[in-house]
Amino acid sequence: MMRLVPKSQKVLGTLRRQCVRMMASGAGEGDTEYEGGRRPERGMNRVTLIGRVGREPDHRGSEEHPCVVFPLATNVSFRKANGELMTKTDWHRICVFKPGLRDNVGSRIGRGDRVCVEGSISYTRFVDDDNKNNILTSIVAEDLMILARRQNNTRTEEEEID
Repeated sequence: MMRLVPKSQKVLGTLRRQCVRMMASGAGEGDTEYEGGRRPERGMNRVTLIGRVGREPDHRGSEEHPCVVFPLATNVSFRKANGELMTKTDWHRICVFKPGLRDNVGSRIGRGDRVCVEGSISYTRFVDDDNKNNILTSIVAEDLMILARRQNNTRTEEEEID
């Protein structure tokens, strides 16, 4: 946990008050007119995940709208009341639409690589063949960093002969 020294707390408090005043007065909005006279609220849709790639990326979509999709596993470890260590794995569907990033992801990452993905969460509704409504949750990647490559667990030819 980060502790602020008294001077930093004073600066932070001053900045907070200035931001509140600007938002209340509408400063910085220019001459833009909004429906109802008030500027709509802003939101934030940001996701940062660090995990391992579940399988080789799939190239999907059309030639007009290509996409690369791959699963990412993230793990959380915790202790139960009895002291037993547990690990929970969540799987995320990562979609890459950005042209330069899409090409790099499709050719450079593979199953087991540890990556950091930054992007936004997206919900898509669709009706399947049984006329059931479904919601598909995806992470639309805007940036991706390869943190570590998967170490090969394959045997060499010499080991297989023995």
